[in-house]
Amino acid sequence: MLCPKCHRPLDEGVEPYICCAGATLRWHCRSCAKVSEGFAFPYGGCPLCGGELELFDPGPLGDAAAMNAVRKAFEIELGGQAFYHRAVASAPDPALRELFARFAAMEREHMDTLASRYHVDLAPVFDAHAVEHAVVFAGRDRRVGDAEDLFRVAIDMEERAASFFEATAASAAAGSAAQRLYRELAAEEREHAALLQTEQARWREGKSGLLGAGHEPPPLAAGAATTMNAAQVLLADHDDARVALVCGTEEISRGELRAAVARAGAKWRARGVGRGDRVAIKLPDGIDWVVAYLGVIWAGGVVVGVNPRVPANEWLAILDAAGFLFILAEAGDDTPAPWSRQVVSLDDWRREMADAAPSDAEPMRPEDPVLWVHSSGTSGHPKAVMHPQRIAREIERVGRERLGLTADDRIYASSKLFFAYPLANCIFTGLKVGATIILDPQWPTAQGVVATIMARRVNVLFSVPSLYRNLLKEGLAGQLAQCGVRLYVSAGEALPATLRDEWKRQLGRTIVNGFGASETLALVLVDSDDGHGLRVSPGIDVTALDERAPASQPGSPAPEAPGRILIRGSTIALGYWNRPDAQAAHFLDGAFAPSDLFERVDGGGWRFAGRDDSLVKVYGRWVDLVELEQRIALTCPGIAEAAAVTVPDADGVDAVALFFVAEPGAPVLDAATLRDHADRLPPYQRPRWLHPVEALPRTPTGKLVRRRLRDLHATLAAEAATED
Repeated sequence: MLCPKCHRPLDEGVEPYICCAGATLRWHCRSCAKVSEGFAFPYGGCPLCGGELELFDPGPLGDAAAMNAVRKAFEIELGGQAFYHRAVASAPDPALRELFARFAAMEREHMDTLASRYHVDLAPVFDAHAVEHAVVFAGRDRRVGDAEDLFRVAIDMEERAASFFEATAASAAAGSAAQRLYRELAAEEREHAALLQTEQARWREGKSGLLGAGHEPPPLAAGAATTMNAAQVLLADHDDARVALVCGTEEISRGELRAAVARAGAKWRARGVGRGDRVAIKLPDGIDWVVAYLGVIWAGGVVVGVNPRVPANEWLAILDAAGFLFILAEAGDDTPAPWSRQVVSLDDWRREMADAAPSDAEPMRPEDPVLWVHSSGTSGHPKAVMHPQRIAREIERVGRERLGLTADDRIYASSKLFFAYPLANCIFTGLKVGATIILDPQWPTAQGVVATIMARRVNVLFSVPSLYRNLLKEGLAGQLAQCGVRLYVSAGEALPATLRDEWKRQLGRTIVNGFGASETLALVLVDSDDGHGLRVSPGIDVTALDERAPASQPGSPAPEAPGRILIRGSTIALGYWNRPDAQAAHFLDGAFAPSDLFERVDGGGWRFAGRDDSLVKVYGRWVDLVELEQRIALTCPGIAEAAAVTVPDADGVDAVALFFVAEPGAPVLDAATLRDHADRLPPYQRPRWLHPVEALPRTPTGKLVRRRLRDLHATLAAEAATED
């Protein structure tokens, strides 16, 4: 049997076989365009066609068409990876599962090779339907059964990809960089098909596979200067007797929590979780959630908190993309086959934990992935944000140095733990400073939050503007003033100045306004209501992304519009899983650039000026939609909340459409009254359309999904036109 890479005979007495192509020299075939790696190829010619070879170093891609070729290759490899992840979940045979896990790793290796070879910074493209694309691309339906079936689909995918690149190369401009690249990619896919055919033959003969051999990172020695374990860092220090977590009538001390996490880590390891394996925690908030979550990290895995109420289509997309080894859930009813086999029920988990023995924490590199959090999805599909182990080192600095959190605090976050905001600022920060963390499995309501604060003696509250607004509207905020709460923090969405002012009037305390993101974990900007705006947090560096941002020198001319910022710090994520376009737009040289817009204020601080989709031009004038909708909601009686979008009118000119929700029990809002209030605004701010709705579309984390309002306006406008 010949090696599919170098075409030399395989040594049948050596298992596993490590191909000679692991060397770093690269060679380009003048005949078939294949790029090969290895030091001895010139003496034997191209291993694919025997043609003449030349040293190969493409350098960075500068041609847009060539970059598109690499992006297309990434998308094809992603489709294969998603297909193999599903095959892993559906295969009943452990050996077959292991085989297709190697195939998934092979596709990732191919993507890494592309990124290294062509000097591009691309992660694979996330696509909720990647597996469907993969099997359709292979000319198959989704009903695949045994190993032979799976091999055939895998080989078909590679061969069809090769044919696609060959056809595209033929249609490209002769001699262009894109044509050369498409020919190289076609040859690469032919080699991948040959690899799979070799693997299939060895599988039939009962021999070990070639794929994935020798690519596992070497084990790390515990205590080495370059290693750490984030769970161990979070749980270090402080008095073991102090209460760490409280949930209802249950509580667990710091020492008990550390021991429980060590046992959970041992159980995850016993189930097969190794370094880098992904595990989903799909539970209501509680002590089980925290122990299991940190246990995955303790074992060296990558943990992903999942909304237990996640919509079915979104859950399907996450499953296809993530390739979870296990899913810890109360039950597996809402997890479709084949992933339902990966579900560990909470009851089974508790039984296993009862007799578990502790283990040592797995040593990891600081840049090794440790967790995923999903973005809110306000601009499309939620993005999986990958964070490394190093985030645990300074995650508490904002809480300790800017918010003044100490071990004597009792911290409660109203948002759920799958959301980055409470995970970072309540769980991680609370553990690092030694505070007591209050948990609540119930979905947050104004009444429920007040009840928890009163019953558990909470003195620090992390919440969101919509919850603070509901506390005021339902007349419950005043009760908190009697409960001993010393600090109120808001993040997750913009905090209206009017809401903060009313809170201060009723309670005598302000709300600290923070800005953070799933990509930053920590609150990187904090406004303590001291007149200096949003100030940069300790350990964080913030600069203007480009020249559109206001200059800081006094007397500088005002910019035409606010601009984006660039954030650096130890809690910044590695990037997005499978989203190269978003990666390129938001992660720049190790820093993160959010879509949110800011402008400088006197004293060196920043002011939040909305997002790319909320700061718009109407009739040539800038309109802040967030400010506009707040103004209307506050000045027009009977409106609970409002949201605005710009949509084109009959002449194609953008105008404002306003959606509003009536207050419960309020009289029916009169259209003439609403129009009267709207017409008091400057002409460019006046809503052209007024739409009453029962509720505004929001993500599970409470953020407004503005794009859905545009779709709703189109529907309502079409209905109105039909009635006319």
